[in-house]
Amino acid sequence: MVRRILVVANQTIGGDHLAALIRNRADPGPVEALLVVPATSHPDLVEVLAQAFAVQGGMRPPAAVNDAHQHARARATAGVHWLAGLGVSAVGEVVDHDPVPAIRDRLDQGDVDEVIVSTLPEGMSRWLHQDLAHRIRRITDTPVTVVTADHPHPAPG
Repeated sequence: MVRRILVVANQTIGGDHLAALIRNRADPGPVEALLVVPATSHPDLVEVLAQAFAVQGGMRPPAAVNDAHQHARARATAGVHWLAGLGVSAVGEVVDHDPVPAIRDRLDQGDVDEVIVSTLPEGMSRWLHQDLAHRIRRITDTPVTVVTADHPHPAPG
């Protein structure tokens, strides 16, 4: 029997913490994963400071050029290849910055045995601050597992 998991991850894709959990899930048999990568913007500190100084100086800064969907697509593609390296059949999907509606849609389609939320540590994680796991648990009876990284990981290559 194939175990189907929905993995919600972004900056933590490729981390040892997530790899260990995925290997554990794949140990008894085959796993298929849907990797959901929210398109979240992460403004560069230099950009934020430049905008702040521009506003302080009376200048209106130009709009930030940050294609969150493009970055998320790249992470999803790299994540699918990374999961394949762990022996897991996977597809990736980019969703809006709040992943809950997309997760609800996938869960409504059925055939998901577990949701895994891979997040940054407390203090760094927007998802922990927004109580993402609890919000997912409110919309499903499917088990939700939270795994926390030590730090962000570059997209696996």
